[in-house]
Amino acid sequence: MELKLVYRTLRKVSDWTVTGYYSDCVVEGGENVPETGPLIIASTHHNELVDIAALAATIPHRRHVSFWAKSTLFANPITRAILESSGAIPVRRNPNNGSGQATKTYNGDRSTLFRESSTALAAGQVIGVFPEGTSYTSHHILQVLPGAAWAAVEFLRSQRGVEGNLKTGLRIVPVAIVYTDKARYRSRISVKYCSPIHVDDYAEELFEETADPDAASRSVVKKIMVQVEKQMTENTINARDWDTICAVRSARHFLWGDERNIKLTDWVGVSQRLVTIFDGSLPPASQLKSALTKYFALLHFTGIKHSILASLSPISSPSSPSSSPSPSHPLVQPTISLLTSLPGALIRLALFLPPLLLFTPGYIIGRLFARWLASNEEEEEAQAQFKAVGGGLGVMAAAALLLGFVNKWDVWSSSVGGWVKVVLGVVGMVKWHNLLVDCNYRQLQRILTYHKLLMAFALPRPRVVDARAMEVYMKPPRPPANPFVKHQEGAQVDATLEGGEDAPAIPIRAPGTSRELVRRLLEARDEANEALSGYLGLRESEALVEMLVSKGAVVGL
Repeated sequence: MELKLVYRTLRKVSDWTVTGYYSDCVVEGGENVPETGPLIIASTHHNELVDIAALAATIPHRRHVSFWAKSTLFANPITRAILESSGAIPVRRNPNNGSGQATKTYNGDRSTLFRESSTALAAGQVIGVFPEGTSYTSHHILQVLPGAAWAAVEFLRSQRGVEGNLKTGLRIVPVAIVYTDKARYRSRISVKYCSPIHVDDYAEELFEETADPDAASRSVVKKIMVQVEKQMTENTINARDWDTICAVRSARHFLWGDERNIKLTDWVGVSQRLVTIFDGSLPPASQLKSALTKYFALLHFTGIKHSILASLSPISSPSSPSSSPSPSHPLVQPTISLLTSLPGALIRLALFLPPLLLFTPGYIIGRLFARWLASNEEEEEAQAQFKAVGGGLGVMAAAALLLGFVNKWDVWSSSVGGWVKVVLGVVGMVKWHNLLVDCNYRQLQRILTYHKLLMAFALPRPRVVDARAMEVYMKPPRPPANPFVKHQEGAQVDATLEGGEDAPAIPIRAPGTSRELVRRLLEARDEANEALSGYLGLRESEALVEMLVSKGAVVGL
């Protein structure tokens, strides 16, 4: 039996990444993955290496997945040794056609890719393919390339020459990985293994004697990929433009208060239902979308999270935004809220200090990795993977130092029993950390948000900023362009406000205007809250309100 120690080690790291950086991971459709037999996993790919970790950690029956990996990773001897030992198969993406299509391997021979894939499938293994060809951030799935279907077709052809029958048992299972906020620490992941596509069902068409082999292959590939794309799209969030995605995120803030109140199994359904509203161009939906998008942009540029702001300065329900009067000064309610929570926060912090010492190197190194290694700080997927990987390495280094200290000073004993106690102690510290990290992290966010409110309202009002200069912060920045995506509308490189070529480009952050933006953030929150209340109060919105309430939204009409 092959040990596959490298893969098992990487899978354990994947487990730590998924359960450490993210607070929750829900897996659906496990029954669609067979325990044995050849299998191709065709997954969405919106978060770089974290997607690989999510699949390795969640695939049912802990099956070994041999991923197609971009050939550039094999250029380095160290990474090549690791990838080959874990069963990875190199594939070259072609940036010249702008599609990222898997057309050649790193030695320029396309047939090698499918030959190695067929060998693995013939042994009853699992192949992991990302049909989108690259990782990116966008408002919808931009491209689905046919590599997975071609691998299946080539496998069927190779098996026809080996066996007399055409029953290979090969299945393609589309997978939808959805992140509630992929770059944010302690956000959540949903992994759904969709309905399997039985490739043997296409064998008759593929091997029809009167058909042209090439034409038959292209026809089968097209039909398979239609099913793959359909399932990937139905189980992810797809909108007409980026502003719609931002408006949906703001609407979720108001309706559920904290997005953690939405069940992950409902996440895609309720989000896509909201998308159908904002994708319309007629008022009042367009006006609501504009107000929600503006509020989302100001949240982004001020670095404030809605649920944290609401915990310091609560707002009334969307249906009655003016039901309770606000304090005379914007700092009164936040100050009372923070002081009231302080005793409990200090107790939780004291309990959290021991595991915090072990995890502090991880927090620091994760931040440094994201800052130094990410080529573009606005690429959320790059930020997420470097924070997660760097954080994991930092914690591992701290644990190794702890074990070295135990060994040097013989704190317990050099016996096997003593080392078992040390290892169990480290595992206990990890569980201890995960138990208390969320409440302490939330309190830290409350303190940082309060500081921003204090700077905005306790100090004299900053000088009046030119309205045109402020306007750029009322639209959220677009995701950066990806050279391996053929069409990526509204990318950061082309993002300007409506108004012609002279309109100012949307910035990455807001230097020198943060105090004024915090003030405008509170105004925008009231405007968005009132707009949402008005829309939900319309007679035409009754069915929508009923659905939202059934999913746990707070809609008091």
